[in-house]
Formats: sequence, C-alpha cells, structure tokens
Amino acid sequence: GQGVEIVAGRHRNQHLRDLEIDPAVAGQGWIRGRYELPTRLPAQLMRLRNECWAAAGRHHDGIFHRTYYPLVDLMPGRRPLVTTVHDMVWEMFPGEARSFTVNSRLKRKAVNRADLIIVPTHATKRDLCRLWSVPSDRVHVVNHGFTAPPLPTDDDTRLLGGKPYILFVGRRGGYKNFASFLTGYARSSLPGRGIHLLCFGGGDFGPDDHALLAEAGMTGHVSWMGGDDATMMRAYRDALLFVYPSRCEGFGLPVLEAMAVGCPVAIATEAAALVEVAGGAAHTYDAGDSDATAHMLDSMLDDAGSRHRLASAGQSRTGDFGWERCAAETAALYALLA
Repeated sequence: GQGVEIVAGRHRNQHLRDLEIDPAVAGQGWIRGRYELPTRLPAQLMRLRNECWAAAGRHHDGIFHRTYYPLVDLMPGRRPLVTTVHDMVWEMFPGEARSFTVNSRLKRKAVNRADLIIVPTHATKRDLCRLWSVPSDRVHVVNHGFTAPPLPTDDDTRLLGGKPYILFVGRRGGYKNFASFLTGYARSSLPGRGIHLLCFGGGDFGPDDHALLAEAGMTGHVSWMGGDDATMMRAYRDALLFVYPSRCEGFGLPVLEAMAVGCPVAIATEAAALVEVAGGAAHTYDAGDSDATAHMLDSMLDDAGSRHRLASAGQSRTGDFGWERCAAETAALYALLA
C-alpha cells in the first residue's frame, strides 16, 4: 500500500522509456523523469543534474534508494538511505582508467553514507567487505532479476552468412580480458577449422583492436557487429559457445542471456560472481592462461555432448532469477528501515 517512485530525471534508459509509454504504466505517476537522446554531456554532470532534480521538491520522509553514486550529495538529511553497489571492479583494477579512481571515491562516500547496502552477489559482498572493511551485517545480497530479451521475429536470418562461430560480448579492454582470449583462440584449432570468432557490442573495432588482430594473425577470422537486444539474443542462440573471460564482474547478465536461449557458456574461474551466478551450469577455465584457453576451446568444440548438457543446465538456471523474488527481497530490506 505504500507509494513507490522511480526518480530518474533526464535519463538514457531505454527500458524506462518503454515503461513511460506502456498503457499499463503511463499515467500512474510513479516514474518521475524523461528519456532524452544521447548528448555530449559527461555522465557525472548528468548525475549532478539529476541529483538536483531529485532533491528539488522531494519529501524527506520514506526510504531513498540510490542505484548509483552522486557527484555531490544534495540530500544530507534524508534517512533512511539505501545504496546498491554493483561490483568492485574500480577498486580491484584501479590503474585501468583515470575515471576508476574518481568513481571509486564517490562510491565510497555513498557506502559510508548508506544505512543499508545491497549487492547482487555474495562474491561482490566479500570483495566490498574485504577491500573497505565494511561490516558484513551492513551488506545484503539481492540477486538481480532477469528476463531474457525477445528473439527477433524474422528468425530465419543466420549471422555471418551461416558460418559457425563462437561468441564474445561487450567491451574488450582491460579486465574484460579479450587480448588473452584472442591469443588462446589463435592457438586453438578453431581458426583452421573455419570456426569464426564473433564480437558483439562494446563498440566497433578501433586501431588498437585491428593491431591486436593483425599481431595474432586473426584479421580474417574475427568479426564485429552491433545491434539491438533481439539481434544480440540471436547471436547467442546461434553460437556454438559463448565465452566470457572477464576477470571480475558484479553479476554478469551476459551469462544469463546466453543461457536463456540454450547457448553453452564458458567463464573465467577467477570471476567469482560469474561462477556464483552460473551455479554449475557453465564451464570454468583459467582465462589468464592462453594455452588453457586454447585447450578449453578445442575440447569444448569437440564435445557436442558437453555443450548440450551445459545448454540444458543453463536454461534451467535462468529460472532462479525471477523479478518477483528480487522485488520481494528488496521490499523485505526496506521493511528493516521503515
């Protein structure tokens, strides 16, 4: 019976945009904000603008739940305050980008300010408590909910002209570990067998990517493509194997996306959150060792039975991440602060 508002300000969230025009939601008044096309405004300034917007005219009763970290806290008197910490990547790989250090400072202020902290996995909780000495009883695990994006209706189109391929999704730099993965792919038998590597999303190949491919001798064996969620789900569905060699994640939605359409998954053993989310339904391997990567690729591609078992187990695993459970567990934590 208590009211809920999503205070989004001027946002770029396409899912909120779709909700704003959904007849079942439009007019309810619980989404406060407006979708805007991407601009050149830096992300931190967007957050500051939205923090100002959220603070103006907001009541100071009830629970305020931040899902990111403000540049300036404009609601110092508001209580209770909940903060979601999505991962600890910035703290575990601080040298990879200048923004990591700045963002980490903002995150720590938000954590210190919060009355209750939510994280998506036990692995992220362990990292947060270990790295910042946060008391364990302040941090609560609530898995993200998951609903697979729909497949496209023109379902007969085959990517890469029907060539067999393995799949890599998302950004490729730093802790995402693409360079080591590419070396492993080059050392495997897959290129010689005509099994392509498709990279989906994460931005088109730039000069550094092309140099990396040329150095590995893989320019003719690796392709990039982008597209909407439906195209991405088709890419998962038609892949022989989805490999996610990232060294650290907070949750790992791509793992569940692949599993939802029956694509077998291989993940880095050291990425504890991915291993936790996969729940035994993914193959784990030493993604920091290129020879181990090559061996994994060869053995997985030679074992259709193992791929089929992983695909079946993965589809069952996605059912453990319902939005209803996520909402109920979050509401139970709110009740602790009411």
